Amino acid sequence: MRINLPVTQQNFDFSGHELLVSTTNTKGEITHCNPAFVRVSGFRYEELIGQPHNLIRHPDMPAEAYKDMWRTIGRGEPWTGLVKNRRKNGDHYWVRANVTPILEGGKPRAYMSVRTKPTTAETAAAEALYAQMRTEATSGGSSFYLESGNVRHRGLRGRGQSLANMALLPRMALMLAVLVILALVPDALGLQGATAWTARVVLLVLGAGWVLWRFQVTVLNGVHDATRFASDISACNLTTSIRADYPQPLGALMQRLQQTQVNLRAVVGDVRTEVRNFTQSAAEITRGSMDLSARTESQASSLEETAASMEQLASTVQQTAETAAKVSHESA
Repeated sequence: MRINLPVTQQNFDFSGHELLVSTTNTKGEITHCNPAFVRVSGFRYEELIGQPHNLIRHPDMPAEAYKDMWRTIGRGEPWTGLVKNRRKNGDHYWVRANVTPILEGGKPRAYMSVRTKPTTAETAAAEALYAQMRTEATSGGSSFYLESGNVRHRGLRGRGQSLANMALLPRMALMLAVLVILALVPDALGLQGATAWTARVVLLVLGAGWVLWRFQVTVLNGVHDATRFASDISACNLTTSIRADYPQPLGALMQRLQQTQVNLRAVVGDVRTEVRNFTQSAAEITRGSMDLSARTESQASSLEETAASMEQLASTVQQTAETAAKVSHESA
């Protein structure tokens, strides 16, 4: 892994409204970067284009984070995670990197990275996480790993995390299994007749209410959030955010929507910058044209005055010649 030195461990702060955008080819070479990325990186534009993207890699970043990123985007899926980058002078800056593959024919042909500013709490958590990853990499241990930018624990904690992050289909199957178990409870307790049926109905009603409540929380709320967020995007309101902690595949949908919004913000920002630059260039061209027109008019006026003077001079010369000829004739 490339190690860029020196480092100062001085944090470089940038505006939370700025989006740092770059694109790379499949070799990881930078093919485009916006002015905000250039400014924050500390490099000149010419020093970035054509260079490998690990030019800005900070040595504090564990190799596993980049391996996870390349595994994810290599499958054609977006990746989001906190990254500590190194500036040209050795300072660093933290970003939330949103990396999206640009697909052609279903295969990645380039990668677009849009970086936003994370919160102080997120930065502190990532700093501690990456420090632990570096320590475990040195000792040979591993209590967790990264998967598509998310932390996955090993052991018992990992099993508990897997249950908490259970996908939607097995989650619904578990809820139905609970209803079946509730229906069998009266029989297990030895109840019979009307008592058993009454208990079964009560338990099923309570169980069905619980299932509907969980369905509301895990599915309907997610669909409503996704609909609201999609409406914001269609209305060009690109300042809102959305939760991504829903069970799969809703969680993946939320992440894709958030990624779409961030990418649109980046594209709109770049277009606005180009339009602003074009407007400034057009204004300069207009001023130059007006100045040239004024100078042309001035020169035309000067030429007219010169032509008039030439005509007057020619007339004077002609009169002088005629006078000289007349005097010469009279003298003869």
